[in-house]
Amino acid sequence: MTAIRQPRSIKAATALCERYAVLADEIGAIEAKRNAMIADANARADRAVADLVTECDDIAMKLKPWWSEHGGELTAKVGDGTRKSIELGGCMIGSRAGRSSLAVVGKEADVVDVLAGLRWAKPFLRVKTTLNRPALMAAAGGNRKVALAEIGITRTTGDEQFYIERAEQAGTIGRESR
Repeated sequence: MTAIRQPRSIKAATALCERYAVLADEIGAIEAKRNAMIADANARADRAVADLVTECDDIAMKLKPWWSEHGGELTAKVGDGTRKSIELGGCMIGSRAGRSSLAVVGKEADVVDVLAGLRWAKPFLRVKTTLNRPALMAAAGGNRKVALAEIGITRTTGDEQFYIERAEQAGTIGRESR
């Protein structure tokens, strides 16, 4: 890679932009190829494991009723008798408690209304008040500008930022024109 110099003329800037367009096109082609290769590798791996996954699922379906019948006697022999799983044939086999969830009978809004009326239920309700940023942005540039500024809310303009990107229109230099 050669050192890139700051352009001193429109011609030099144009040459740098043309080079940038070519590089951006090459980057896009490489990334597209990488994505295609990843997709191909994933597809090959999926095909390779499909039968193995099916066999594992079949084994698990056969072991589940067997474990229901014999698991208790096997775990009773291990530790203090409170275990729900053991190691068997290079696998951990057993049962575990499912994740607890909260059941709400009826409409949640109705339950919230009932809880809101009970003094002891306040810890069970959440109230979250946040700033409505789009509304404040509009108001900070309008008739509430002074009042909002007094409480510390002002509208700031973002800094102008330089950008360069490959143009996607006819007549631009890209990979096809090399």
